Amino acid sequence: MTRILCVPPTLFALAALSLGLRAADAVRPGTPGRYTGTVQSSQLYSPPDPQAAGGIRGKLVAREGWVAGVFATPQDDWKKFYLGRLSPDGTFDFTGLPAGKYDLAVIGTDGLFEGLTLHRQDDTLTDEDRRSIQDKIKISSPFFNEKRIERCAGTTGHAGQARILLQELRSRPITLQSAEVRADLQVRSFKLGLLEDVGPAWALEETREFLRQEVGSADVKGLLPTKYCKELSGIRVVTEVKDVGEIVLRK
Repeated sequence: MTRILCVPPTLFALAALSLGLRAADAVRPGTPGRYTGTVQSSQLYSPPDPQAAGGIRGKLVAREGWVAGVFATPQDDWKKFYLGRLSPDGTFDFTGLPAGKYDLAVIGTDGLFEGLTLHRQDDTLTDEDRRSIQDKIKISSPFFNEKRIERCAGTTGHAGQARILLQELRSRPITLQSAEVRADLQVRSFKLGLLEDVGPAWALEETREFLRQEVGSADVKGLLPTKYCKELSGIRVVTEVKDVGEIVLRK
Protein backbone atom coordinates (compact mmCIF):
# COMPACT_ATOMS: atom_id res chain seq x y z
CA MET A 1 0.00 0.00 0.00
CA THR A 2 1.22 3.48 -0.86
CA ARG A 3 2.04 5.57 2.20
CA ILE A 4 2.39 9.32 1.68
CA LEU A 5 3.91 11.31 4.53
CA CYS A 6 3.08 14.99 4.77
CA VAL A 7 4.51 16.38 8.01
CA PRO A 8 3.29 19.74 9.31
CA PRO A 9 5.41 22.32 11.13
CA THR A 10 5.46 22.38 14.92
CA LEU A 11 2.87 25.17 14.96
CA PHE A 12 0.26 22.70 13.71
CA ALA A 13 0.85 20.35 16.62
CA LEU A 14 0.68 23.19 19.16
CA ALA A 15 -2.66 24.37 17.78
CA ALA A 16 -4.09 20.88 18.06
CA LEU A 17 -2.93 20.40 21.64
CA SER A 18 -4.23 23.71 22.94
CA LEU A 19 -7.49 24.07 21.02
CA GLY A 20 -10.19 21.88 19.50
CA LEU A 21 -12.18 22.07 16.26
CA ARG A 22 -15.50 20.27 16.03
CA ALA A 23 -14.81 18.29 12.88
CA ALA A 24 -18.47 17.40 12.31
CA ASP A 25 -19.39 21.08 12.04
CA ALA A 26 -16.59 22.19 9.74
CA VAL A 27 -18.15 21.25 6.39
CA ARG A 28 -21.93 21.28 6.12
CA PRO A 29 -22.99 22.68 2.74
CA GLY A 30 -26.67 23.43 2.30
CA THR A 31 -27.43 23.42 6.06
CA PRO A 32 -27.80 26.28 8.56
CA GLY A 33 -24.63 27.33 10.35
CA ARG A 34 -24.42 26.07 13.91
CA TYR A 35 -23.95 29.57 15.32
CA THR A 36 -25.37 32.16 12.92
CA GLY A 37 -28.03 30.15 11.12
CA THR A 38 -26.58 31.29 7.78
CA VAL A 39 -27.03 28.63 5.12
CA GLN A 40 -23.88 27.74 3.21
CA SER A 41 -24.75 27.31 -0.45
CA SER A 42 -25.44 23.74 -1.49
CA GLN A 43 -23.90 24.73 -4.85
CA LEU A 44 -20.51 25.43 -3.29
CA TYR A 45 -19.25 22.04 -4.45
CA SER A 46 -19.44 20.57 -7.94
CA PRO A 47 -21.77 17.56 -8.31
CA PRO A 48 -20.26 14.25 -9.44
CA ASP A 49 -20.60 13.52 -13.14
CA PRO A 50 -22.83 10.42 -13.51
CA GLN A 51 -21.19 9.67 -16.87
CA ALA A 52 -17.66 9.66 -15.41
CA ALA A 53 -16.21 6.44 -14.00
CA GLY A 54 -13.13 8.05 -12.48
CA GLY A 55 -12.52 8.79 -8.82
CA ILE A 56 -10.04 8.94 -5.97
CA ARG A 57 -9.92 6.98 -2.73
CA GLY A 58 -7.50 6.70 0.12
CA LYS A 59 -7.09 6.97 3.86
CA LEU A 60 -6.02 9.99 5.88
CA VAL A 61 -3.94 8.86 8.85
CA ALA A 62 -4.09 11.37 11.70
CA ARG A 63 -5.17 11.86 15.28
CA GLU A 64 -8.68 10.66 16.09
CA GLY A 65 -11.24 13.27 15.11
CA TRP A 66 -8.62 15.43 13.38
CA VAL A 67 -9.91 15.44 9.81
CA ALA A 68 -12.94 17.58 9.01
CA GLY A 69 -13.12 17.52 5.22
CA VAL A 70 -11.31 16.61 2.01
CA PHE A 71 -11.68 18.37 -1.33
CA ALA A 72 -10.53 17.71 -4.91
CA THR A 73 -10.15 20.19 -7.76
CA PRO A 74 -9.09 19.54 -11.38
CA GLN A 75 -5.91 21.32 -12.42
CA ASP A 76 -7.50 22.47 -15.69
CA ASP A 77 -10.59 24.03 -14.06
CA TRP A 78 -9.86 25.80 -10.78
CA LYS A 79 -13.52 26.80 -10.31
CA LYS A 80 -14.60 23.20 -9.73
CA PHE A 81 -14.28 21.74 -6.25
CA TYR A 82 -15.58 18.32 -5.26
CA LEU A 83 -16.36 17.40 -1.65
CA GLY A 84 -15.22 13.90 -0.76
CA ARG A 85 -17.05 11.39 1.37
CA LEU A 86 -15.22 10.95 4.65
CA SER A 87 -15.55 8.15 7.20
CA PRO A 88 -14.70 8.40 10.91
CA ASP A 89 -11.61 6.23 10.37
CA GLY A 90 -10.20 8.70 7.83
CA THR A 91 -11.14 6.73 4.72
CA PHE A 92 -12.27 9.03 1.92
CA ASP A 93 -13.44 8.73 -1.66
CA PHE A 94 -14.55 10.78 -4.65
CA THR A 95 -16.64 9.32 -7.46
CA GLY A 96 -17.90 10.70 -10.74
CA LEU A 97 -14.69 12.59 -11.54
CA PRO A 98 -14.01 13.37 -15.22
CA ALA A 99 -10.58 12.31 -16.51
CA GLY A 100 -7.76 14.69 -15.60
CA LYS A 101 -5.21 15.61 -12.94
CA TYR A 102 -6.57 16.56 -9.52
CA ASP A 103 -5.21 18.36 -6.47
CA LEU A 104 -6.43 17.67 -2.94
CA ALA A 105 -6.98 19.88 0.09
CA VAL A 106 -7.61 18.57 3.63
CA ILE A 107 -8.98 20.63 6.52
CA GLY A 108 -8.62 19.56 10.14
CA THR A 109 -7.82 20.69 13.66
CA ASP A 110 -4.24 21.63 12.82
CA GLY A 111 -5.14 23.72 9.77
CA LEU A 112 -5.16 23.18 6.03
CA PHE A 113 -2.96 20.77 4.08
CA GLU A 114 -3.12 21.41 0.35
CA GLY A 115 -1.51 20.58 -2.97
CA LEU A 116 -3.30 23.19 -5.06
CA THR A 117 -1.72 24.16 -8.38
CA LEU A 118 -1.71 27.95 -8.63
CA HIS A 119 0.29 28.54 -11.82
CA ARG A 120 1.57 26.08 -14.42
CA GLN A 121 4.43 28.26 -15.67
CA ASP A 122 7.51 29.47 -13.79
CA ASP A 123 6.69 32.05 -11.13
CA THR A 124 8.18 35.38 -12.32
CA LEU A 125 6.35 37.79 -10.00
CA THR A 126 8.52 40.61 -8.67
CA ASP A 127 8.52 42.06 -5.16
CA GLU A 128 6.59 45.04 -6.53
CA ASP A 129 3.98 42.69 -8.03
CA ARG A 130 3.54 40.98 -4.69
CA ARG A 131 3.19 44.29 -2.85
CA SER A 132 0.54 45.42 -5.33
CA ILE A 133 -1.33 42.12 -4.98
CA GLN A 134 -1.18 42.38 -1.19
CA ASP A 135 -2.55 45.94 -1.31
CA LYS A 136 -5.44 44.81 -3.51
CA ILE A 137 -6.34 41.95 -1.19
CA LYS A 138 -6.30 44.23 1.87
CA ILE A 139 -9.19 46.29 0.48
CA SER A 140 -11.20 43.37 -0.95
CA SER A 141 -14.12 41.68 0.85
CA PRO A 142 -14.56 44.26 3.64
CA PHE A 143 -16.64 41.80 5.70
CA PHE A 144 -13.36 40.03 6.53
CA ASN A 145 -11.06 42.23 8.59
CA GLU A 146 -8.11 39.82 8.64
CA LYS A 147 -6.57 38.42 5.46
CA ARG A 148 -3.51 36.35 4.70
CA ILE A 149 -2.20 35.25 1.33
CA GLU A 150 -0.94 31.73 1.96
CA ARG A 151 0.67 31.26 -1.45
CA CYS A 152 0.97 33.35 -4.60
CA ALA A 153 2.37 32.51 -8.06
CA GLY A 154 2.11 34.08 -11.49
CA THR A 155 3.67 35.88 -14.42
CA THR A 156 4.88 39.47 -14.28
CA GLY A 157 4.44 42.13 -16.97
CA HIS A 158 1.54 43.78 -18.79
CA ALA A 159 -1.59 41.60 -18.62
CA GLY A 160 0.30 39.21 -16.35
CA GLN A 161 -1.80 36.90 -14.23
CA ALA A 162 -1.40 35.49 -10.76
CA ARG A 163 -3.34 33.10 -8.60
CA ILE A 164 -3.41 33.08 -4.82
CA LEU A 165 -4.54 30.85 -2.00
CA LEU A 166 -6.23 33.21 0.43
CA GLN A 167 -7.44 32.82 3.99
CA GLU A 168 -9.82 35.44 5.39
CA LEU A 169 -11.27 35.92 8.86
CA ARG A 170 -14.04 37.98 10.37
CA SER A 171 -12.87 38.51 13.96
CA ARG A 172 -14.93 41.62 14.61
CA PRO A 173 -18.44 41.35 16.13
CA ILE A 174 -21.02 39.80 13.80
CA THR A 175 -24.59 41.07 13.49
CA LEU A 176 -27.07 38.25 12.91
CA GLN A 177 -30.28 38.57 10.89
CA SER A 178 -32.13 38.89 14.20
CA ALA A 179 -30.05 42.06 14.87
CA GLU A 180 -28.26 40.27 17.73
CA VAL A 181 -24.58 41.22 17.88
CA ARG A 182 -22.20 38.38 18.65
CA ALA A 183 -18.63 39.26 19.60
CA ASP A 184 -17.81 35.63 20.45
CA LEU A 185 -18.14 34.34 16.90
CA GLN A 186 -15.76 34.36 13.94
CA VAL A 187 -16.17 33.41 10.28
CA ARG A 188 -13.26 31.90 8.36
CA SER A 189 -12.96 31.46 4.60
CA PHE A 190 -10.51 29.71 2.29
CA LYS A 191 -10.57 30.62 -1.39
CA LEU A 192 -8.56 30.81 -4.58
CA GLY A 193 -8.20 34.18 -6.29
CA LEU A 194 -7.26 35.17 -9.84
CA LEU A 195 -5.57 38.55 -10.33
CA GLU A 196 -4.45 40.42 -13.45
CA ASP A 197 -1.97 43.23 -13.96
CA VAL A 198 -4.13 45.97 -15.51
CA GLY A 199 -1.41 48.61 -15.74
CA PRO A 200 -1.07 50.83 -12.69
CA ALA A 201 -1.85 47.99 -10.29
CA TRP A 202 -3.14 44.44 -9.99
CA ALA A 203 -6.89 43.79 -10.05
CA LEU A 204 -8.73 40.92 -8.37
CA GLU A 205 -10.73 39.42 -11.23
CA GLU A 206 -12.32 36.33 -9.68
CA THR A 207 -12.42 34.32 -6.48
CA ARG A 208 -13.51 30.77 -5.76
CA GLU A 209 -14.37 29.98 -2.13
CA PHE A 210 -14.07 26.30 -1.25
CA LEU A 211 -14.50 26.35 2.52
CA ARG A 212 -16.29 28.58 5.02
CA GLN A 213 -16.34 27.90 8.74
CA GLU A 214 -18.28 29.38 11.63
CA VAL A 215 -16.01 29.54 14.67
CA GLY A 216 -17.41 29.52 18.19
CA SER A 217 -15.93 29.76 21.68
CA ALA A 218 -14.92 26.08 21.79
CA ASP A 219 -13.32 26.10 18.33
CA VAL A 220 -9.90 27.10 17.04
CA LYS A 221 -9.90 30.90 16.72
CA GLY A 222 -7.98 33.08 14.31
CA LEU A 223 -6.24 32.35 11.03
CA LEU A 224 -5.25 28.71 10.72
CA PRO A 225 -1.76 27.56 9.71
CA THR A 226 -1.52 26.00 6.25
CA LYS A 227 0.94 23.55 4.72
CA TYR A 228 1.66 22.90 1.04
CA CYS A 229 2.15 19.20 0.29
CA LYS A 230 3.39 18.26 -3.16
CA GLU A 231 2.11 14.72 -2.54
CA LEU A 232 -1.46 16.06 -2.66
CA SER A 233 -0.94 17.50 -6.15
CA GLY A 234 -1.31 16.02 -9.62
CA ILE A 235 -3.30 12.83 -8.93
CA ARG A 236 -4.16 11.43 -12.35
CA VAL A 237 -7.70 10.12 -12.82
CA VAL A 238 -8.72 8.25 -15.98
CA THR A 239 -11.63 5.80 -16.16
CA GLU A 240 -11.42 4.11 -12.79
CA VAL A 241 -11.06 4.97 -9.13
CA LYS A 242 -7.45 5.86 -8.27
CA ASP A 243 -6.31 4.43 -4.91
CA VAL A 244 -3.69 6.73 -3.36
CA GLY A 245 -3.27 4.57 -0.26
CA GLU A 246 -2.52 6.13 3.11
CA ILE A 247 -1.79 9.84 3.41
CA VAL A 248 -0.13 10.62 6.74
CA LEU A 249 -0.91 14.12 8.01
CA ARG A 250 0.61 14.48 11.45
CA LYS A 251 3.74 15.50 13.31
